[in-house]
Amino acid sequence: MQTNWINQIGDWNPQLLREIKGRLHKRNVLIIMVASFLTQLVVFLYFQGLLPSNPIGSNRYCRGQNLEIYNECFLDNSGNLDINWQVWFQDTFSWLSILGIFVIIVAGIYLLINDLSTEERRDTLNFIRLSPQSPQSILFGKMLGVPILVYLGVCLAIPFHLWLGLNAQIPLGLICGFYILVLTSSLLYFSGALLFGLVGSWLGSFQAWLGSGAVLGFLSITQQVITSGTTSNHPFKILNFLNPYYVISSLGNDTNRMDVANVRWFNFLIGNSWVEIIGFTVVIHLVGAYFLWQSLQRCFRDRNATMLSKQQSYWLTSAFTIITVGFANWSQLVFGDGSYTYAMRENIACLMFLDLCFCLYLIAALTPHRHTLQDWARYRHFGTQQGKKLNLVQDLIWGEKSPAILAIAINVMIAITGLSLFALVSLADREDKVVSLVALIFAGSLTLIYAALTQLLLLMKHGQRLFLTNGVMIGVMILPVVALGMLFSSPQNYTFLWLFSVAAPVVVLYPSGEVTIITSIMGIIGHTILLSFMLLQITRQLKKAGESATKAL
Repeated sequence: MQTNWINQIGDWNPQLLREIKGRLHKRNVLIIMVASFLTQLVVFLYFQGLLPSNPIGSNRYCRGQNLEIYNECFLDNSGNLDINWQVWFQDTFSWLSILGIFVIIVAGIYLLINDLSTEERRDTLNFIRLSPQSPQSILFGKMLGVPILVYLGVCLAIPFHLWLGLNAQIPLGLICGFYILVLTSSLLYFSGALLFGLVGSWLGSFQAWLGSGAVLGFLSITQQVITSGTTSNHPFKILNFLNPYYVISSLGNDTNRMDVANVRWFNFLIGNSWVEIIGFTVVIHLVGAYFLWQSLQRCFRDRNATMLSKQQSYWLTSAFTIITVGFANWSQLVFGDGSYTYAMRENIACLMFLDLCFCLYLIAALTPHRHTLQDWARYRHFGTQQGKKLNLVQDLIWGEKSPAILAIAINVMIAITGLSLFALVSLADREDKVVSLVALIFAGSLTLIYAALTQLLLLMKHGQRLFLTNGVMIGVMILPVVALGMLFSSPQNYTFLWLFSVAAPVVVLYPSGEVTIITSIMGIIGHTILLSFMLLQITRQLKKAGESATKAL
């Protein structure tokens, strides 16, 4: 019977069978079972210790009159403390949920990245690539098989977790919805982990720690923000939807309940029911996972391929822009009344920050490396797309191996168009709209400068150009702000110099000094000159690379 079960798994997904056989040993299973049950016991005993032991004073779990923070403790008719067991079960359920989220996502990410790193180091990943399995089958097998022990430990906690939820009078549908969100968010994060494992192998043994540590920090920060309930009607609200805890954060917390209930997207209220908010969150997770899987398939087939094709990037940018702009404060800034100068600039600033992070990902996902560009420079005139010969502009917009500057510019225009439309239809005054549009121009030009600089650095012959490129880009974005802050203390002093740092859009949006029209125009001209110089250098490097390769033949 067991043999038939194993054979069925092998027939369905040989890679999954390989991973299971390598991990599901009796010793490992026993350790995970003991660790899971001990963790559940520790959580239960910890919250048991929070219960009041005498009727003196106050406690969160007492039913008496509400004092400043907690309720008074009284005895019931039987002489026992009158405990609010529903709140106790809710707290225990919530914290076990948080622990489960952190374990399954963070541990799973570490194991997946470390597994790919090990396969790459042992040179077995290329052997797997040569197998007749499809990339989807191999990657899905790894996603299911590598963290199999983590899945086992979490599944063993489900009965206890479900018992806590039902005793806390949480609807079974909401609990099942939470489990669905854990699955879809795991799909999203694990897809990202596999992609990072494929493209970030140059980080070596530090790669797994960096990936899992970054996600641990993100989940910790979003969990604290969700608990505080301070992000209503704010573009950063989208970050809450990347943490499954958000859907159950309102249990026993009136502030969070109001925060979740007031969630709006393009002024449509989606927090009225758990079905709507869970469904909307699932859609966000699946959209993100879809584009990550597109990148996974490209990078798994060809190590030199970019993470996204140019056409895929346009769809991704459009989806990202629609989702993020929808979380702006439309109810106040577009359908409200009164003066909303601060809210307008705050929303634009947050949207620009989200777009900056997204554009940095696009730069990494679209920019080809030296060897790819060298081949493109040699064979561009013979290149075709779906049987049709492309001219230079078409090749730069759609081509697989062409430089990505024009494609990134198109993506920037898509993002800026979305933010500009939001600014123009808002009820903000004319000055706020003009300032917002100028800030968006600076944000777009800075993104193109960073894209051009990245392409220049990746054209170097240096063996460690990828490591060097990342170091230079981090320095270019951080060091100017630090240096200007130390030398001039505030953007109010020497504003023109600040316009060449990553803080330029914020300096324009929140002028602490007199940012004149002439200063802004001079800054834009300076950006244009700098970008033109970089594009000229890229053109020269490409011509030189193509000629050198031809001479070598």
